Amino acid sequence: MGPLTRKKLKPGQNGTKKIFSIYGDRLLCVRYRYDAIRQVRLKTIELIVDSIPDSG
Repeated sequence: MGPLTRKKLKPGQNGTKKIFSIYGDRLLCVRYRYDAIRQVRLKTIELIVDSIPDSG
């Protein structure tokens, strides 16, 4: 079984401020995950990498 998500934080919450200072408005969320097999905590981020107008 893969890493389990323990926390999902929005930009600006405690635990996201350093990452938010780097990525700013492109940051969507920060996830803290735990891998029980390797016994490590992982920090993952979700970013906006491209934005184009909707032609719809």
